[in-house]
Amino acid sequence: MGLILPKESLPEYLLEISKSLPVYAPVESEGVVKFGMYSWGDKLEFDYETTTMPPKFLFLPHGERLLEFRGDRMEESAADGRFVVFMNIIDAQALSILDEAFAGKFKDNYYFRRRESSIVAAIQNNVRMKNSFCDELDQKNRERFDLLLIDRGDCYLLEAKTQKGAALLKSGFVSKAAKKEKPKSKRKSKKLNIQKISSFLDKGPEQGMWHALADECFACGICAYVCPICHCFDVEDTVTLGASGSRCRNWDSCMLADFAAVAGGGNFRSRRHERIHNWYHHKFSRAVSERGRPDCVGCGRCITFCPAKIRIHDRIRECEEAK
Repeated sequence: MGLILPKESLPEYLLEISKSLPVYAPVESEGVVKFGMYSWGDKLEFDYETTTMPPKFLFLPHGERLLEFRGDRMEESAADGRFVVFMNIIDAQALSILDEAFAGKFKDNYYFRRRESSIVAAIQNNVRMKNSFCDELDQKNRERFDLLLIDRGDCYLLEAKTQKGAALLKSGFVSKAAKKEKPKSKRKSKKLNIQKISSFLDKGPEQGMWHALADECFACGICAYVCPICHCFDVEDTVTLGASGSRCRNWDSCMLADFAAVAGGGNFRSRRHERIHNWYHHKFSRAVSERGRPDCVGCGRCITFCPAKIRIHDRIRECEEAK
């Protein structure tokens, strides 16, 4: 017998949690849905089709101060406190890919101090995110969250995945279900052939499609900034004449012209078509080689917010079909 949370009790349930931990959730304001710290009266939008930014900023903040120094003394920035965040299961799967990326040979402690102290609640519903192609990708075993909320119409069926998730079930707003719910059938779509896509991408940036795409793409980097997985960053040291300063980490994008620039005026990818190819290659070939699957969950934000109206999904299919 499962546990349920009536949808009408959702605001009060989040308010109850927020008395002990900050709660972040998708909220709607003036027609725009974004992740923000929940306050009573906010318009919750658990059925969001997209958000202006993915929830990665909670774990990988833009403009993050890593440390400060004065003379020979150095002090790391204090870790953010614990929090709870509710997100679509697609965004939760993306977060698990970031876990894999930052847990590599050199573990990123700045990322994991937030990740390990937070509680992630994933929402599973029948809402298809705008321009999404998530059902064409296999994300099995990439569900590393603490609590699952399964939409059952007038309520959510709750399923704890970890002890942290189980702690969120200890609420007067959560009750036992009258009967066991049967899972609904999932949408079936033609899966992307990742092997074929990777093989084409490995041929390099001089294929005709990359030159053609360079004529369309603004190389503005929006696709990377709104992606829930892209995690390129730049590190900048600021030093004063008084021998003190700080080190900050800022988001960056391999689409930008100076991303691969080095001292002496060199640039490993000075041409736009090279940078475009590199973005696709990293996601659908290099990541596959390194961690077994692409750095993509098909959320569709890269399509939704592209100012050049490029349908990235269609370009991925072109890679699959290319000879």
